[in-house]
Amino acid sequence: MNLRDRRTRRTWQRAVALSLLLFLAPACMVNPAQIYIPLAYAFTGLCIALLVSPTPTAAVVGLVVGGLIGAAVYNNSLKRQLWERPRPEPAPEK
Repeated sequence: MNLRDRRTRRTWQRAVALSLLLFLAPACMVNPAQIYIPLAYAFTGLCIALLVSPTPTAAVVGLVVGGLIGAAVYNNSLKRQLWERPRPEPAPEK
């Protein structure tokens, strides 16, 4: 396989991947809090880890652990919303 075929193949792969993302994106129900809460915790974890030990490994660990904690916080807030949801009234008996 020569270089031109590889470039053409890579271009088609990117085009197909981009079109799949564009077509499937409307089906995803993304809430801004779903992204911002874990992201805020991840950056906080990154900053704390770099204050404790300024190494690239500490930065990665702080980012990942902070993101996981943020995801858990967001997930817990979803559970509270599910519990507070009003239950439908039962149908009247005939």
